[in-house]
Amino acid sequence: MIYHVVTHPDCNLCCEYCGGKSFDEPESEIKFTSTPPNPTYSANDLAKFLAKDNDKPVSIIFYGGEPLLNIPFIKEIMDSKEIEQVVDNFLIQTNGTLFDKLDKKYVNKFHTILISIDGNKETTNKNRGEGTYEKVINNLKEIKKNGFGGEIIARMTIEEPTDFYKDITYLLDNEDFSFTSIHWQLDANMWHDYEKRNFEIWSKKYDSDVSKLADLFLKEAKKGKLLRLYPFIGVLNTLLFKTNYSIRCGSGIGNFTVQTNGVLVSCPIMQGIEDKFLGNIKSTAPQSLPHELAIGSPCTECSDYSLCGGRCLYSNMYPCWPKKGINEICETIKHLLREMGRITPQLQKLIDEEIISKKDLEFLKYNCAEIIP
Repeated sequence: MIYHVVTHPDCNLCCEYCGGKSFDEPESEIKFTSTPPNPTYSANDLAKFLAKDNDKPVSIIFYGGEPLLNIPFIKEIMDSKEIEQVVDNFLIQTNGTLFDKLDKKYVNKFHTILISIDGNKETTNKNRGEGTYEKVINNLKEIKKNGFGGEIIARMTIEEPTDFYKDITYLLDNEDFSFTSIHWQLDANMWHDYEKRNFEIWSKKYDSDVSKLADLFLKEAKKGKLLRLYPFIGVLNTLLFKTNYSIRCGSGIGNFTVQTNGVLVSCPIMQGIEDKFLGNIKSTAPQSLPHELAIGSPCTECSDYSLCGGRCLYSNMYPCWPKKGINEICETIKHLLREMGRITPQLQKLIDEEIISKKDLEFLKYNCAEIIP
């Protein structure tokens, strides 16, 4: 299984679609409990818990807030001999602005680095703050220069008026730092902002961009180059190889979160929600965690549920948008699924002809990349 290990609940940025929108939210009816700023358990406590997990490989994703706000704890975990014996992979999801503070010996031990970046300089700085793009790109260049050989995944958050195709193709090919792996997530149904948005109209342009991107994906595959666009390769894994997922992010199935106080929850977005606590690393066995929480209606009644798996466990349980808005999100997902179905026969032919291989579509399951945007 994979565990999001929260090193620090706070963040050093205030992005428009995260901290920025939180100021406009009505008072929540969800009962939250604050978590301590630093982990109150030891590396040995975590190692004892993980040693009981027989669902291999066992991976840790350092998460936040911003995980690099607590570099000493990251070092403690990665230096631990007890952790080394039970953990197969280290990953990190970060805004990337503090990577220059982490020694390269630790950076180079990561299996995967997920970096939040939304597109070109203009888009990223608008969403995340002036100078963020430049800082992240400089840090990525240094990471590569220092010998990092793992996967770097660009993590895009998109909403209107983003020109999705322009921004994602920029990230794939630009003079600053081109990414070979990307996933994206719609900022939708996470805040009570539907009436302020222009989502319905924008989503039509987004669907068109997804179609254009599918055409580009196929064009490059015909040249023997498979773009690691996670919403595409995740769905194609099922269409081509019949891989099965209950929910594609793994939340509540094979992906859990360890809060700074050692409390376990199904998803990092559920940090602090008391009635969704699953236990504690000091008293709970990993095998008791799966399926305690699961996607419910309306996802489970959808004809595309077996392929989609449900977009988001949190927003399924705590929807912020009206039914009309949720249906608009679902239409974008259905469109993406149809586009993957459209190109599947041609990709199967390319695999049969050994122009691309099955291995090109493989990835670490539940690696924090969003499959269903």
